[in-house]
Parts: sequence; C-alpha cells; structure tokens
Amino acid sequence: MGTAPSIPFAAIVEQLRLAVVVFRSGRVQYVNQAARELVERLRSEYGTELLVILRDHLAKLRSLSEESSAAVTLLTAGSGESFYVHVMMPGGEEGDLAVSVRELGVERDAFRHRYRLSNREAQVVELVLRGHGNVAIAATLGVSVGTVKKHLTHIFDKIGVDSRTQLISRLA
Repeated sequence: MGTAPSIPFAAIVEQLRLAVVVFRSGRVQYVNQAARELVERLRSEYGTELLVILRDHLAKLRSLSEESSAAVTLLTAGSGESFYVHVMMPGGEEGDLAVSVRELGVERDAFRHRYRLSNREAQVVELVLRGHGNVAIAATLGVSVGTVKKHLTHIFDKIGVDSRTQLISRLA
C-alpha cells in the first residue's frame, strides 16, 4: 500500500450510514449525520440522550481497560433498545476516542426493499423487532389494532413466515 490519497475524510465520514461520534477528553467534538439522526430519534421517541449514555459508557470502559486501543460492547439504553458500540483510540491527542454506534437488527430501508414492503409495513416490522405488541404498534402508528393485524398478514406473506417469532428470526 502506498501513501494515503488526499481525500476529504470528513466528507466521507459525514456520508456514512453508521453513526460516528468523536470525543476529546470526555467532550463531544464531532457527530456525523447518521449519529445526529440517531440522537434525535432516541430523544423524540424515548426521551433518551444517547450522547450522555455514550459518555458514561466510555468512562466505565476507560476505567476497566487502559491498555486496549479498541473495544466492542453491547449497550442497552433505558428504552430497552440495544446497540453495538465500537470504541477506538485513533492516536493523535491523548483522550481522543472515536465511537461508532450500530443498532441491532436490520435497517428499515434494507428489508423494505428486499421484501418489497410498503413504508408502513416496514414501520410495523421495526416495531415488532423492538418487541412491541399489536396494541402498542397501533398506538404508536395511530391506527387500529385490526389495521396492524392486516399489515402483519401482508408482511408474513411477503417475507414467507407464519408468525412473529419466525419474522424476528428471519430479520434480526
């Protein structure tokens, strides 16, 4: 491998669909678009502050393992939603940490396109994968329980499963 080409690194990181956050001495220095969207979604849906959770998580990691330059952990937010958190110490300034956050399960757009689901069906699947029942899904989406059941019937047919358990097994 030769020398690194002169590329706009920040522009590349900004376009990633993976949430990336950079900390310096415990303070947020950079948040890419995917991370901003994740932060906003968790704040609006659950009142959860992802950056605060990450800061606390990093403090625990640092106290557990000073010798490691990278770690991957599973973090569960107060909402019950789980994430893989990959922490790297990229060098440079002491105390710099780059953190990527990936949600468990599948991405809505990916399974929507693969199984030709409507946007609403993809929303239903996402809520099923997060463990919500029909009543909770109906309340979240502002529809009747009967409508949720109808969506699930269409989803099961399109994906080729017979139950929620099979759906979760296929997509998670």
